[in-house]
Amino acid sequence: MKYLETFIKVCDLGSFTAAADAMNISQPGVSKQIARLQAGLGVTLLRREDNGIKLTEAGREVYAGGKNILAIWKKLSDACHSVSNQLSGLLRIGASTIPAKHLLPRILMNAHSTYPHVELSVSVEDSQQILDSLYRGSVDIAYVGTKPEHPEAHYIPMTADRLIVISNRPEWSDRDLPECPFILRETGSGTRAAFEQAMSSMGVMPDKVKCAAEVSDTGLIIQLVEAGMGLAVVSSLDAESLIQHGRVHVVHELPAERQFYLVFMRDASCQALIEAFVQLAAAPV
Repeated sequence: MKYLETFIKVCDLGSFTAAADAMNISQPGVSKQIARLQAGLGVTLLRREDNGIKLTEAGREVYAGGKNILAIWKKLSDACHSVSNQLSGLLRIGASTIPAKHLLPRILMNAHSTYPHVELSVSVEDSQQILDSLYRGSVDIAYVGTKPEHPEAHYIPMTADRLIVISNRPEWSDRDLPECPFILRETGSGTRAAFEQAMSSMGVMPDKVKCAAEVSDTGLIIQLVEAGMGLAVVSSLDAESLIQHGRVHVVHELPAERQFYLVFMRDASCQALIEAFVQLAAAPV
C-alpha cells in the first residue's frame, strides 16, 4: 500500500522530487518505491522525459484503480480506528440505596447511550457492603454515602443530600426525639451512621435510642412510619413526594448535608471505563 501511495503522489505532483518533499522522504527513496511497485506488478508504470514524467498505458490503469483502492483503504482504516477507540467491556457498579434509586438511573442511561458496547452490572446494598465489595474487587466503582477509609481508594464528591426525621404525627418536634421509638437502617448504612452522629451531637448516645425495628429497605421503613410504628431518618429525596402529599411530616432536619461519593481503586484494571463513567456522572444535569 505504501508503494501505491507513493506512485499516486508522484503522478499527482508530476515529479519524483515534489513527491519526495511532500512525503518527507528522499528522492532516491521515492525512486526505489516506484521500482518495487513496477517489479511487483511486472509492468512499467511511467517514464521519465525531458519535460517531466509520462504514464504508460499500464500506469494509467494503475493510477485510476489505485485511487479507488486508496479511498477504500482509508474508509476501512477509519472504521477500524473508530471501533478500536470505542470503549467496551464490563463495568461493575455498586451503589447504596439512595444513589441507586435517585441518582444512578440518569448516569446509567447516559453511559448506555454514549458507550453502547459497555456492559453495565449494578448491585445495590448499604454503603459499607458496597465499599467492602470494591476493596475485594467484586465491583469496579462504588456510589455511596460514606467516605472511604482504604488507603488505595480514590473518591470524588458528588451530589449532596439532606437527612430528615419523619413521622406520621405533625405534633411531634425535635424535642421528642430522645423518647421516640425509631425504625433504624441496618448497621453499615450511611444513613444509620449519619443519624447516630447527629444524635450524639444532641447529647443522646446512639445505643440509648429506642429501636422499634431495624430495616434495610427504605420503602418499607417509610411504610412503617406511615403506619405509626415510629420515627425514621430518611433521605429528603425519598420523602419529598410523601411530605408534599401530607402522608408524613418532618420532625427534624439533620444539621449537615450527607455527601455521596464515587469511589474506585487506584490500580483498577478497567481505568478507562471508570474515567468515562465518572465524567458522565459529574456532567451537569
